[in-house]
Amino acid sequence: MIGIAIGHHIVRIGRTDPEGRTTVSTTDLAGTDAVADPATALTALLAGAAGEEAVLGLPASAGREAEARLRRAAEDMGLRVSRIVPVPVAVALHYGAIDEGVQRTVLVVDRTATTAELTVLDITPDLTVRIVTTRTEQPAGDHALTAIGQLLADASPDAVLLSGDLYTTRAHRTDIENLPGAQGLTVRCTAPELAAVHGLLLLEDFGLLRTATGSAPTRSHFPPPLEDPEPRPWRPLPEDPGPSRAQPEGASQPRVVTHTAPPPASDEPTPAAGEPITAPVPSPVHIPIPEPEPEPEPEPEPEPGPLPEPEPAPPSSTATPALHSVPVDQLQAIRRDDHLLVLWAWPDSALTARVRWRREDATATGDRPRNGDINCRRRVYEHDGGLDLPVGRGAITLTVEALVPGLTADTEGAASLRIPAEPPIVEYEPSLRRRLTGARVATLTFTARTGCDLPALRVVHGLGRYRPTSEAEGTVLHEVPAQRLSAGTPLTVEFPLPRTRGPSWLVCFPADGPGSAQDRDIDIRPTALHRLRVT
Repeated sequence: MIGIAIGHHIVRIGRTDPEGRTTVSTTDLAGTDAVADPATALTALLAGAAGEEAVLGLPASAGREAEARLRRAAEDMGLRVSRIVPVPVAVALHYGAIDEGVQRTVLVVDRTATTAELTVLDITPDLTVRIVTTRTEQPAGDHALTAIGQLLADASPDAVLLSGDLYTTRAHRTDIENLPGAQGLTVRCTAPELAAVHGLLLLEDFGLLRTATGSAPTRSHFPPPLEDPEPRPWRPLPEDPGPSRAQPEGASQPRVVTHTAPPPASDEPTPAAGEPITAPVPSPVHIPIPEPEPEPEPEPEPEPGPLPEPEPAPPSSTATPALHSVPVDQLQAIRRDDHLLVLWAWPDSALTARVRWRREDATATGDRPRNGDINCRRRVYEHDGGLDLPVGRGAITLTVEALVPGLTADTEGAASLRIPAEPPIVEYEPSLRRRLTGARVATLTFTARTGCDLPALRVVHGLGRYRPTSEAEGTVLHEVPAQRLSAGTPLTVEFPLPRTRGPSWLVCFPADGPGSAQDRDIDIRPTALHRLRVT
């Protein structure tokens, strides 16, 4: 996995090594705007990276055209682009500001020697990140600090997140902490030089993450409910709403709207509590009843003739408007065993989406239909956090279109996505035990989720702090022959382990090399990376 954060005149490239450490290279592009011309920038920086999976980041102000140019340039170089997100969203992931059930507003400051990208993000509990505002400041020094101070006053964020090599210097962080609008705020500055690309590399753990733009939705605050007041004597004025329930110290105060009651209609005194209420009994009033007037003589009925043509009824205002299909945005799918979790961004006025899929594996068996066509209600989608489709483990072609009322122009119908088949997964876990004679015996346990053919494997023993990544970095201790694995039935192999000092590792590699056909058809992975360390 490779993470690439694109700026106007700077590109950051990050990779994660087998030990989980992120390394980042930063390149200043003199005279080249990487957002406007990504092909030139990537060609110079990513020679030999074809075939790698990449997640890309762009400035929040870049727009759809810049995203399309970047994706096209990266795919022309042979990269497999999994996702493109705004860089401030990646910075928020780096600092752990985005999580389920969290609602907060943050200001992301991504600063280089010549520019400062200032972005306000609104984060909601359903893992939606909304870009409220973004701006780019190009004179350095006090001008950038003035712009940051203005955004702090306008947006009132909960925290400030710093990104960029410039903030590795303590003085620049102190400049922000000393701003009046930053007093009492959390200013985060942990490994700012890694923030953008490290956040991009974390995206695979946030499959449900969605991005949007525009003003943040109003957050309603409701006061606690009032208790029923005790019975009170009759009053000529509207009832007093009664005292509000006291709140503990430190609790946020809700916004209270006070309504002024109208003055009483008379100046009569109000009876005291417990005093009986008396009122004068009105005297009877005589109302004269007039004599009825004589009824007029009925007019003669006209001769019957042809009935007039009925007038056409006016169009009903409650008629259902016609629905038109539009493609959804940010269509993606996450595999969960034999199910797919399908996610997309809804257009504002759409309440229903049409979802169709086709299974591409010609040899598929089972009781699931090969094709599907359903309507998904928006309220059900938002309640469930996506659409769950039980479509099996084979390759799927998926199309989603939102149904929008009231459109007058024709639009394209659907967004399309092809999900490749999930390869068979075989997990293995090493263990170590000592016999009474002092000899050490290593055990490898293989488990398959589905029945599959296990290719021939070589078990490599590596010494040192770092896990071996090829046979050349260790010693082959055992070979596992090719054989059939049944679903859920473990396969156990044992072999002697030589005496060593310090940490050592047991890792399996295909006997035919990493480029073999068998290696491409099956996914062989350890149960957990740290379990490969046996001493």
